[in-house]
Amino acid sequence: MSDQQTRLDAALGDQYSIVREVGAGGMATVFLARDVKHDRQVALKVLKPELAAALGSDRFPREIRIVAQFNHPHILSLYDSGETQGFLYYVMPFVEGESLAERLHREKQLPVPDAVRILREVADALAYSHSRGVVHRDIKPGNVLLSGRHAVVTDFGVAKAVSAAGGDKLTTVGIAVGTPSYMAPEQAMGESDIDARADIYALGILGYEMLAGRLPFEAKTAQGILAAHVMEVPKDIRELRPGIPDPLADALMRCLAKNPADRWQTADELVSHLEMIGSTPSGGITPTHTRPVPKVNLPRTKSPQSWVRGVVAAVVLIGGALGAWAMTRGGGGSDKIERVGVLAINDISGQDSLFVRAMQDALNTALSQIGTVGVAPVSDMMRYADGSTPDREVASKLGLDALVVTSVFRAGNVMRITVQFSDPVTTRSLWSDTYERDVSDVLAAQSDIVNRIASGVRGALDPQSLASTDGASP
Repeated sequence: MSDQQTRLDAALGDQYSIVREVGAGGMATVFLARDVKHDRQVALKVLKPELAAALGSDRFPREIRIVAQFNHPHILSLYDSGETQGFLYYVMPFVEGESLAERLHREKQLPVPDAVRILREVADALAYSHSRGVVHRDIKPGNVLLSGRHAVVTDFGVAKAVSAAGGDKLTTVGIAVGTPSYMAPEQAMGESDIDARADIYALGILGYEMLAGRLPFEAKTAQGILAAHVMEVPKDIRELRPGIPDPLADALMRCLAKNPADRWQTADELVSHLEMIGSTPSGGITPTHTRPVPKVNLPRTKSPQSWVRGVVAAVVLIGGALGAWAMTRGGGGSDKIERVGVLAINDISGQDSLFVRAMQDALNTALSQIGTVGVAPVSDMMRYADGSTPDREVASKLGLDALVVTSVFRAGNVMRITVQFSDPVTTRSLWSDTYERDVSDVLAAQSDIVNRIASGVRGALDPQSLASTDGASP
């Protein structure tokens, strides 16, 4: 027994007796223990010391108490929680069996009926939790236990309690709430107002992994994975496993929409759909049960996609085609782009403010040299730098016909610059591109990137000029 286990065992006194350590995660270490009073095995989870110190001994038990009232067949109950001699802990039933993470490690891909059943049961647990105001925030295979033929979700309310109790202190001790591979874009970007739809996104990742045998987003670093959630389009799961029924594939891809408004709005909706899928041998939906699922049309290229433009960031939607202005403005060519504006560049990772400001000025200068359009002054555009004003309103106030929306994200040693030239009225993309440069190289490459962006905008204004810019993107 380790020194920590010895001290913990002594601190718990005659209430619980530590048997052995069974696992550890980002926030807690899990022990198999014996509940002395009731003579039963339990899972006793102890928060990491640095996290316990940041939270304090009062608020965490208070925040987690609501979960003790949960009573649902697919939610692991909370028996007890408390603090003793600096240890913050909570106690749950010890489940015989394995976690979904262990099964995926062994089998990679699950049979479709098994995946549908697990998804349905986890979604049902989420529906129950959400109806009581609790968002899980950390849905992942390690938090789904398989007992018999059924799935049981563990750690409900724990991430919320830690987040609510710890606030900014978590950043200080280097602990993040959630797991990068399963974080919704809004979590990845640090939004504080996380709702139930973040869990639905994570459930989509879970389903994708069970069926495809891999995650939809993979990178060498946590920062790279977070960037992918925000900026990359997942490959349609049917490309990785062609036999998946369309209703199931469409349901999963809808879970993975970048914009929360485009996902299933409630877990109940998803449960109903999964029940219909599970009720037919082929995994399809019979005509008598059908309620069409809006299909998510995903680009086949590795492109950025928007989910929301708000205070924290503006990530762009890749769509439309070059010359789309004529189609969306009536096709007659009577509406010309006479004035454009460069929205304040979004420094998503918050590490490159000097580069961003220099690029903002350089981009404005380069666009001004096109000659066929006017460009709004940087000073006018910076009045809307906080992103709280809708693009359409910005365009209306400044008399703009089109907007250049750019975001910068640093993932490890790579800086990714994403740009979209768009119609602020229809939000249709007229042109877009993504550039990646090594951080050590990015200042030297700034001029090249700005010129490429200006060329792309020029091509959107005059599709005849595309021949000279085709293939310019690295």
